[in-house]
Amino acid sequence: MPLPPKRSPQSEIQKPICIVDDDESVSDSLQALLETFGFKVQSYGSGSGFLADERHRAAGCLLIDQHMPGTSGLDVVDNLRKEGIQIPTMLISGRLDASTRQRATLLGVCELLDKPVAPGRLMQAIRTMLAEVE
Repeated sequence: MPLPPKRSPQSEIQKPICIVDDDESVSDSLQALLETFGFKVQSYGSGSGFLADERHRAAGCLLIDQHMPGTSGLDVVDNLRKEGIQIPTMLISGRLDASTRQRATLLGVCELLDKPVAPGRLMQAIRTMLAEVE
């Protein structure tokens, strides 16, 4: 059942939500959903592409896949933390094992979601993360 469009508070819209996922169909569907709710979105097909783009420093939050070729999602988060960048982060994956969950917790990942992510659950998690930042 599709969710009705909602207007997001202006503070949520100001900073983009960055999506990092090597699966273009997942990235496209997440972007379409978030834009329906009024969010500004930037998508990246790889962790290295995200890190290479200086705009990542201005992200409002990060939705990142764990299992990607090259740099994994948690490797990207580790890189950000080493740079002193504390973007609220949600890790999404089809395979979240105990060691991945533990490492995510140690790196300060706010939310861990299994794919496929229900739209309502995703929106709730994003709103919670953004509310905690304000």
